[in-house]
Amino acid sequence: MDSWSLRYLRQDLSKLLELINEYQIGDFSQLYDLLGKVDSLDGLEYELSNVVFYIDKRIAGTLPNELNKYQIFFENTIIVEKTFDPKKDFLKSYKFELNIDSYISTENGDGKCYKNCWHLDKHIESSEPKYTHPTYHFHFGGEYLNGLDTGDISIFSNPRLPHPPMDFFLGFHFIISNFYSSKEYPFVKELKENYEYQVIIKRAQDRLWKPYFKAFDSTNTHQDFTINKIFPLYLS
Repeated sequence: MDSWSLRYLRQDLSKLLELINEYQIGDFSQLYDLLGKVDSLDGLEYELSNVVFYIDKRIAGTLPNELNKYQIFFENTIIVEKTFDPKKDFLKSYKFELNIDSYISTENGDGKCYKNCWHLDKHIESSEPKYTHPTYHFHFGGEYLNGLDTGDISIFSNPRLPHPPMDFFLGFHFIISNFYSSKEYPFVKELKENYEYQVIIKRAQDRLWKPYFKAFDSTNTHQDFTINKIFPLYLS
């Protein structure tokens, strides 16, 4: 719980801004604004919009192929529960969005703007979802693309989202969970509640997923499934 203190937010944000200032890779004025009002916050809560990153070299795998200049607008909101319960998610409200403008830049200036966006959602349980909804999940698209023609949208090969390996059984399970609406296709719920189907999927999970997720166990001795290999963002 101590890591959520305002003292650490002030300390870490100040140091981060000091470190990235020399690189001039974006507009981080909102971070400086946040740093200036940390002491007036009611706990570690903040709302950031349009923290901008600039990229002026082509990103491999992006379509159209000619795109070579990008602006990434980062929005992030965190609001925490007033009372900490170690058995529950501490985040009361959450927003994480990457809205991306891409251009074909030439000596004569920037051409047409192509848009792309990703958001990391927190699923709020209300009614039963039509498709599988992990509690936190990356999702392509969002309001940033509303009303656009397909010719106005850029396609990225990133981000590469970590996911455990799947065989036919787990692949089948993944497809019916993500692409068949449980409201329109009753077989999805019926099959997933079938005991024999669950045995098949659980056995496949034992084969492929248990070794994968044990990478997060401090006693793990697997040489290939290590936390640094399956989740390189994690700094151990």
